[in-house]
Amino acid sequence: MLLLCSFACRPSGGATTAPTQPSEAQEAAPEETHTYVSSSDEPDADAAPKRADGDDGGAAPPVAGLSAKVDTIQAVRELVVTAAGSASGEHLLSPALVPTWPAKEPVLVFVVYPLEASKKGINAFKVGVPFEVKVDLIAGTTAKRTLKRGALMQNVTVERDSATVRQNLESAEQTLIDLLLERRPVERSFVLLDGYREWFNHHLEMMTDLDKRMPDGVRWLRKPG
Repeated sequence: MLLLCSFACRPSGGATTAPTQPSEAQEAAPEETHTYVSSSDEPDADAAPKRADGDDGGAAPPVAGLSAKVDTIQAVRELVVTAAGSASGEHLLSPALVPTWPAKEPVLVFVVYPLEASKKGINAFKVGVPFEVKVDLIAGTTAKRTLKRGALMQNVTVERDSATVRQNLESAEQTLIDLLLERRPVERSFVLLDGYREWFNHHLEMMTDLDKRMPDGVRWLRKPG
């Protein structure tokens, strides 16, 4: 996963981190919002780098798509880290997800798991009360709400994912953003989305927890088609 300290991890449970308060204090204010402000005057369409289409080896045809304040995974993560940072401590961060597919709106969902130090080892953590951060790509805003604690995600060991796993996940997340903004055809994106399946296979406990929360979206990302 991705640590909020900005590197991906491979937990026995799966994930990403940044610094936490005790779980009792994790009550997040409902619908706390943040707005992304771009530092560039360039048009939004120029923000995302060109990527090869993994399905046929050629570039996907250009599509105008929807205008959005955030349209790169880097900008989206910046918003999520800001939202999660309002609750101090380290966190595990899920990949960018959608609750269902086809998606009802151009919104990404992240599940953030606060971590507390454990006596079991330097990389071992107790998982606190998770919360959800929704990112509205069009408006460039976030909304946060507290979630129920999952049965599986109680204790995790956080390890760094390989560079290949991290890169493939980032490519898959960017592809999902492009799909939500109608900037590329779904039928030419399946191979590029395979980074999700690879990441889930390395983080089975978190995948199971996410599947219980967003079964339609998670199962489609594992096997799009």
